Amino acid sequence: MGKLDGKVAVVTGAASGNGRGMAIAYAREGADVVVADVDPAGMEETARLVKQQERRALVHRCDVSKKDDIDALIAATVAEFGRVDIAVANAGVAEQDTDCFTMTEAQWDRTIDINLKGVFFTLQAAANQMRAQGTGGRLIAIASIMAEWGSSGAPAYCASKGGVRQLVRSFGQACGPYGITCNGIGPGFIETNMTTRIQESPEVRQMLEDRTPVGYIGDPDDVSNVAVFLASPESRFMNGTVVYPDGGITSGNYSNAMRLLGEQMKAAAQG
Repeated sequence: MGKLDGKVAVVTGAASGNGRGMAIAYAREGADVVVADVDPAGMEETARLVKQQERRALVHRCDVSKKDDIDALIAATVAEFGRVDIAVANAGVAEQDTDCFTMTEAQWDRTIDINLKGVFFTLQAAANQMRAQGTGGRLIAIASIMAEWGSSGAPAYCASKGGVRQLVRSFGQACGPYGITCNGIGPGFIETNMTTRIQESPEVRQMLEDRTPVGYIGDPDDVSNVAVFLASPESRFMNGTVVYPDGGITSGNYSNAMRLLGEQMKAAAQG
């Protein structure tokens, strides 16, 4: 028996990276999974991998910057599976080649609309469905170590992830009385498509490994393992908090590391 037998999980941003990893992990533990994203090929591949775990998968295109898309996602989930037990607000973007002095309004709006607005309305739509069901549920939002740190090279991203941390607290308070918990996951540096530039620069990668106490960058399984726990009955007394699978990097005073990261990322892009 799996930890999530009979559950229905919705994962946004599930076409690749951590989202795909969580979708597969949930299926492995017995859940049927709704794969939501804007990348058709990526969604189909994730769905194929979910079905390999002998679970059902529903592919649904969803642009989380649009509330109507999110509402349609939850409605489609209920139409197909009859319920929502787990919802993971994972979809996110990171701005590139900008900083506090050069960021444009369009760059700011895109990051905030996807990373913060999208998370809020995903949690809201799922929470309202769970309340209507009356059987509780698990809400999970993906934050980042940047919810704790700042970076001159990613001001909107840092602001959005700090906002996600506060949304987790707010939904935790609002939903707890209904048997619904809301927690966050704040990954450190993980090998996904979002960190391609870090992986491609030996200097940047070495710097991050040197500053991570365990000595290496994580992979999506390190995030998925936490996601399974937070979706399971074992986490029943956790609510309104963010867990950081980060190799210990936020346990130290690494504020200077973000300045160095920004400088080395720019150098790598120019070189």
